[in-house]
Amino acid sequence: MSAFVDEHERLRRTLQDTVDLEQLNDLGVLAYQLERPDEAEALLRAALAIDPEREDAAENLAALATLSDESGAAWRRSQTLGGPDPGMYERAFPGMPRPDIISEHTSRYAYALSLIGGRHVLDLGCGTGYGSEMLSWSAASVRGFDLWQPGADEHPRWPGVQALNYGHDLCKHPLPPADVAVMFEVIEHLPDAPRALAIAFGAVGEIVGSFPNPVYHGSWMNQYHVNDWTLEQFERELETAARASGRFAGVALTHHHQAVRSPLLQPGRDPESSYWVVHARGIAR
Repeated sequence: MSAFVDEHERLRRTLQDTVDLEQLNDLGVLAYQLERPDEAEALLRAALAIDPEREDAAENLAALATLSDESGAAWRRSQTLGGPDPGMYERAFPGMPRPDIISEHTSRYAYALSLIGGRHVLDLGCGTGYGSEMLSWSAASVRGFDLWQPGADEHPRWPGVQALNYGHDLCKHPLPPADVAVMFEVIEHLPDAPRALAIAFGAVGEIVGSFPNPVYHGSWMNQYHVNDWTLEQFERELETAARASGRFAGVALTHHHQAVRSPLLQPGRDPESSYWVVHARGIAR
């Protein structure tokens, strides 16, 4: 038996010196992206058999196990899914202890469903991706983008979403072309929101966006908000961004709003409401 042990160790060290384990790990990740979970697991386990100290392969194997959970919902049990402060959620998520918040958010996505049927959609500031999944019920395709970088035990899984792209800075990184962008509960968080809106209009012809009335939800009470715009400024920023994209002469706006402590979305422009939801359509030059 000792001879087998020695030979096993010799071959393991030989492979460790000759095989590019980073590429083996990357091949496993790509196999999962191609919906080949068994191949992905085999490749990652091979990398760890050759070098048990490889952290990247270990993390990816743990993530694969989470994503392969029978219910597909293991990631929802993360204790930090909503952000680092349990008293002020940075991200909404299914099963969160604040049903009032999730009901307000899902009402906006439900409204967007009526605007995106059969179209290609970007969910900008997608967070945990629950809204991206909702959009997929009507859209031809949905791709989400968010600055958040979830841990291996937090990576969301949704059956209808084409891709959730994390570590994406909306203020800097380009976006793929699509028909419509949805921007719910994100614009107030962005350090260069005008630039982010211009980048979005560079990729799409329409933006369906929300913005909180700072009287009720400003940076004075939410540490994650950095923009305290009035409704008039929100409208101006949309107009300016459409022009800055170089594609449009301006925007046509349709307004909805949500009253204080009400998830219901109501038509019309109301500067005093708790939340504003605006459908901004680029006007061709």
